[in-house]
Amino acid sequence: MNSFTLLCVSIHFYAVAAFIPHPTVRFGGQAGESITHTDMTPLGFIRSLARFFLGTHHGNQVNAEIFNSTHTIDELYQLVHPDWSNDQVKLYLHPLKSIIDHIQVRDALVDLNPSTKDLPSAHFDAESFIGSNRRIMDLRKKVIEDATNPNKDLDSARGKIGDLLHTLQDFYSHSNWIEMGKTEINHCIGMEENIGQIADIHQATCISDGCTKIKSKCSILQKLILKNCPMEYYDCKSNIRDKINKQGILTSDYMPNQLNEKEEPVLKPTNVEKCSHGSVMDKTAHPPPIGGINKDTVTPVYSPHYHLHFEAAKLAIQATEQFFNELHKDIGNANFDRLFAINPTEKHVEMAATAIENNEKFHFLTATRSIGLSSGDINFQKTIKQRLQEILSILFDNKDPDAPTYTLNDIGVDKNAMNIHSGSLLIDSSKTIKSRRHSQRRYKWIRV
Repeated sequence: MNSFTLLCVSIHFYAVAAFIPHPTVRFGGQAGESITHTDMTPLGFIRSLARFFLGTHHGNQVNAEIFNSTHTIDELYQLVHPDWSNDQVKLYLHPLKSIIDHIQVRDALVDLNPSTKDLPSAHFDAESFIGSNRRIMDLRKKVIEDATNPNKDLDSARGKIGDLLHTLQDFYSHSNWIEMGKTEINHCIGMEENIGQIADIHQATCISDGCTKIKSKCSILQKLILKNCPMEYYDCKSNIRDKINKQGILTSDYMPNQLNEKEEPVLKPTNVEKCSHGSVMDKTAHPPPIGGINKDTVTPVYSPHYHLHFEAAKLAIQATEQFFNELHKDIGNANFDRLFAINPTEKHVEMAATAIENNEKFHFLTATRSIGLSSGDINFQKTIKQRLQEILSILFDNKDPDAPTYTLNDIGVDKNAMNIHSGSLLIDSSKTIKSRRHSQRRYKWIRV
């Protein structure tokens, strides 16, 4: 869900403009009150890990019903290893957490890497259902090959998982699957060539009716960054043609500046009414049919179908869990254990001890995320609240050793390399802004 990003910027209050090009950026895991790719991945994995424990000898030690309740990763390990101290849980679980964090990073980077950020098949954009599904199938095949080969570098397989999950998760926010009224995931994605009936290139899919244009003033920073004020965006409902949804025909959103694998431009058609992504940054949202259909966030500034955001996020988490479950079946207990270091080796533990001693932090992985096997247990508001609290603690120099950094600066990500997927620096004047003067700094949530 590509626009699932919030930048947290600390700016000296007396020299705001001078600091815009070089802010301290916290992104990728942040999206204000939205659920992000980097939230979905660990939540889906926790569920799959619970099923792994239930299906192995660990599950014999615990009442299976307990796994239906919500648990963090740490709490799952405490259930199956009741004799471990908190320090032992932290040490022995560190290798697995490092792996999941690596997968989260690769998931987030799909929106930033030049090779994928504008590639429709990496995001299920531009009705690229065949290409996107093929991408997932190819990556899945490579992950299985690497994970079952004892001579292969497992870091490569883990990175491919992050690449794959981003595309899989985007299906639910960029297509009309939710608008069709679907309440279950598309089980065919990544498993079969045919994932459903797809709209023909010459078939109209969207209309302008149902979309309301919104104009809002820009702050000083928005004027400097957007250079296009006032901001114009859309609140859309029922702008997908009834025939498309009622007949179960798949369509997805078009964006500007996209290129296919051959580096050929992929443009929203002008001779047939196709759907746009829709966002304050999406120029394709203004020519008819106006608006868009993305469900990436909970604000119409970036998502015309913001009202369906949580429905899309819920199915994306379920699809993430299914991927891990099916991978487990395909590679077996031992290889699944080895791929994620569920039972770490002595070398893993030695490296973990060094990392903990050096206070090395994760980028996105946090021990506070919790979920259970019950289908109705996803507490989105709890997840959001915990994330915002963690970011605030970082900004105000709280030395929480377990708080992630929420930044990719250390791996060379260009802070200015933002596109419509990852967003650019925008200050939202909505109630979700958190502003506080601390010493000689003012901290603001920056929506992107």
